[in-house]
Amino acid sequence: MRNVQDGLIVLTVALCTTCPVWGQGGNRGGRAQQQQTAAPAATPPAAQQRGGGRNGGAAIAAPANSEFFNYDTTAAGGMPIPEGAPVETHQKITLNGEAITYTARAGFLPLRNATTGQPEAHIFFTSYAKEGVTDAASRPMLFFVGGAPGVAASWQEFGGLGPKRMKWAADGSAGVAPYTWADNPHTLLGQADLVFVNPVGTAFSRPDQPSRGPNFWNTSADIASLAEFVRSYVGMSGRRNSPLFLAGEDTGTGRTAGLALYLTEHNVPVQGVVLLSMTMSPDSQAGDTQYLTLFPSLVMTAWQHKKLSPELSGMSAEQISGQARQFASREYLHALYKGDRMTADERAKVLADLSRLTGLPKQFFINNNLRPTLDRFAAELFREQHLGLSLSDARVTGFVPPAAGGGGRGAFLAPITPFDVNHIAKAGGFHAAYEDYLRHELNFTAMNNAIYYLSNGGVSNFAASGSDETSLSGALARNPNMRVFASVNFYDLNAPFYATEYTLAHLNVSAEARTKNITISHYESGLMAYADNKALAKLHADLARFVTEGHK
Repeated sequence: MRNVQDGLIVLTVALCTTCPVWGQGGNRGGRAQQQQTAAPAATPPAAQQRGGGRNGGAAIAAPANSEFFNYDTTAAGGMPIPEGAPVETHQKITLNGEAITYTARAGFLPLRNATTGQPEAHIFFTSYAKEGVTDAASRPMLFFVGGAPGVAASWQEFGGLGPKRMKWAADGSAGVAPYTWADNPHTLLGQADLVFVNPVGTAFSRPDQPSRGPNFWNTSADIASLAEFVRSYVGMSGRRNSPLFLAGEDTGTGRTAGLALYLTEHNVPVQGVVLLSMTMSPDSQAGDTQYLTLFPSLVMTAWQHKKLSPELSGMSAEQISGQARQFASREYLHALYKGDRMTADERAKVLADLSRLTGLPKQFFINNNLRPTLDRFAAELFREQHLGLSLSDARVTGFVPPAAGGGGRGAFLAPITPFDVNHIAKAGGFHAAYEDYLRHELNFTAMNNAIYYLSNGGVSNFAASGSDETSLSGALARNPNMRVFASVNFYDLNAPFYATEYTLAHLNVSAEARTKNITISHYESGLMAYADNKALAKLHADLARFVTEGHK
């Protein structure tokens, strides 16, 4: 998930925080570096380092002497990758009353150097293709390329969009062992053949030599390697003429935008791009804009936790989010622009409205110069309960262990690592269930002694560069037929929904593309709408419509 932040906000498990966020937008880790202090001038709430919602926000550098888990690029040799065709199984699922048979595959595709023909890495993938299709060219292919560096695509596959889905507990967690799965009526297999691609350093994907790992861990190489996978896969499958869709999540939406641009420039047309919990642009997090784009998410968080007046608490999510947007774009914008030039009446009015929309006292906003940061907001919101707030899903809170004091009694007493209570409740059980699914349902029995890198440990020191929104604008300019779907989640605090809306509103695209090519949909969920039992039905309906309409 994302990187560690001080204070009462509890972020995702991360082994360390030494490297930049994935993506084409550079480092989005400012919010993760805030300090919770009593200073009256608040530190900026710039965007979190984001990591597909599951690791420390980026590919993370392995701690010293941790080669038992973390991938070691200095090792003399790597674990052998099994050769041969992917393992195939034939399965059946009923969708909307129709029995669909499909072929499931799990295995590796080598990435070969274009000049020498020698493999430089092997990509682990799973795929699901409908059987009995007479016109393959009319059948879309949807490639999921994961999230941030180190984050496997199995989250999208097994979390909610593949033909089998993890059985999430009623509270949204993984529950307790044994962890199980079931047929997924909300899979997109009814609309497209699905391919879940794990970049080098995620899942079982490995460079052919450990020392080659860093060659893949930068923005341009990451995109180029995934583009080569897509090109090779559609070629060997005889699907060069099928409608092609790409999907990414969280910070990986930058990868997806860049991949669409790269493929277009290399004569592989892309029909559509799916951006799940889209990454914000740096502009949406710069200067006072970052407070404007964050504030509606603070309002939604306070509303969700019943901290507002009965009048506001009785509103729907759409109504309260509308009020929050209106305030941010008008009165709040005016106040931050005028600064000390505000009259006493103007200042009193904005303080009253800040307090009314968050349930927090006026003095809190006075102390923070009208600019609340996320860590201070959460600490104040849950001051009485002593709870921490999950940034991946603002609806989730948990107990925050106090910082360890001095005087530890043994060398084996490890410091408490900050964590995201939402993620930690999902990840362990999900990982166990998915590996069991691979072995016993997909019959993938190779790599039994290898570590499956779900969220971290397989990638280190990722070098990010470029601009997400520039890549997306460039792809739309080069391919005016390409369509874009962007999901916006109200409770994903690492991607404040108003910041995402700001990013989409400032794309450098034609008026026609903005009107006809871009679809935006909102969900009452945290980061992974597909893992939310309530939000999934809406997400599935929206994506099914997008894919179906996108290739007509």
